[in-house]
Amino acid sequence: MKGAVIGLVGAYGSVGRQVAQLLAGQVALRLGGRDRQRAEQLNQQLGARAEVRVLDLWQPQSLADFCAGCALVINCAGPSYRILDRVARAALAAGADYLDVGGDDPLHERLSGQVPAGRRVLLSAGMLPGLSGLFPRLLAQSFQRVDAMRCYAGGLGRLSATAAEDFLLSLGNGFGQAQCGWCEGRVVRSTASAGQALQRDWLPAAGVQAYPYLSTEQQRLFADLAVRQGQGFNLFEGAQLAAALQRVQGSAPEARSSAQNIAALVRASALDVAGRRPYQLLAVEIDGLRDGREQQASAWLRALDGLRLTGSVAAFCALHWAHLPEGLHYAAQVLDPAACLEQLQRWLPDTRVQLPDFAGLALTEEGVL
Repeated sequence: MKGAVIGLVGAYGSVGRQVAQLLAGQVALRLGGRDRQRAEQLNQQLGARAEVRVLDLWQPQSLADFCAGCALVINCAGPSYRILDRVARAALAAGADYLDVGGDDPLHERLSGQVPAGRRVLLSAGMLPGLSGLFPRLLAQSFQRVDAMRCYAGGLGRLSATAAEDFLLSLGNGFGQAQCGWCEGRVVRSTASAGQALQRDWLPAAGVQAYPYLSTEQQRLFADLAVRQGQGFNLFEGAQLAAALQRVQGSAPEARSSAQNIAALVRASALDVAGRRPYQLLAVEIDGLRDGREQQASAWLRALDGLRLTGSVAAFCALHWAHLPEGLHYAAQVLDPAACLEQLQRWLPDTRVQLPDFAGLALTEEGVL
């Protein structure tokens, strides 16, 4: 997209900042946010190579003015479950394509049939969802048949208020189902124990708790790969956040995203990470037919900062935009998994990956963080 203007909504947030730093100098950037001073400060850090626009995404005219003249609008603002299709519709109305680091099933449903011919809209282009649905496909490529797949996601880190609100809003918006799994093409009640202490070589610490949770992204993954039995797990190191989430999930649906509950999640995550090194982990285990015989294999990816990883996935999408299919898609279903992972490791060398039989990456030793 050389020469075309890319508009970045939520530019000076943690995710937007990473996108801006990776794209600056390669594309024409327009930075958008409510606070001009913070946007100008970011632009100075980028060598004054971007255009700054004050943007209030809750004001339709402000949003329309920002999108005008853009070839692509990237939304890094949140919470995505509150924004929904607000930015996407403004971008499409202005003649721009659209990329969302979040934007799960509710946004896909709203935009289905609304994308003009020849245009591209890409959703869930972050770490989770996004890379969490893309990474397992790399391991699956070496299998002729996948009988069982177990996907793990989680870690240790402090939640922002926006991330906490987005998570709470997702609980009642079809993102996934607790205590559910996948069997022969349909969602079933999981037989896995809730809150079990997981024992795996690829875990950076003992006592990590695994909670069965089947996301809609995993349902698409299992369906695409014809997985016979599938299970997703959320991982928590430290008891505070897991306990806070259980209390929230036991409350009335209309009260789950209250300011009190948001603050409780932020506080609990801070308690868990206090004095420890934060990390985010994605892992997958597969049982099936490989090299003509029944085998089991696993792979994992561990990053120090999930927000930087999310921004890096979005930047990769933007730089490869012309090669993506037209229409409305989820990132995990259309990106090149190997090319994406190789680029992420170049941008984020502190990201550790263990993936058997994949020569494209410099594999790390088990236990290294």
